[in-house]
Amino acid sequence: MSASRIPKFLKPDDESFASERDAAPADDHVTSFVFNAHQSLNLAAQRERLPIRAYRDQILYCLENYQTLVLVGETGSGKSTQVPQFVAVV
Repeated sequence: MSASRIPKFLKPDDESFASERDAAPADDHVTSFVFNAHQSLNLAAQRERLPIRAYRDQILYCLENYQTLVLVGETGSGKSTQVPQFVAVV
């Protein structure tokens, strides 16, 4: 058997293994801008329009009856901001 190869560990500043994806030109038209279409409404009205609001009763029921609850939803749906407020009010 030949001598085994020793794995090479990457250092944070090592650019010799940059992937093709990293080397590809960046798309200038892509943005991380978040637009709030309801910014003219007061805060309470904005909360009512969040997607998570439609599931408030089901979420509270599950929290009362089960030890574990996993919420899955789109970014900006209100999972991390509204659910704690649902619990605090009850």
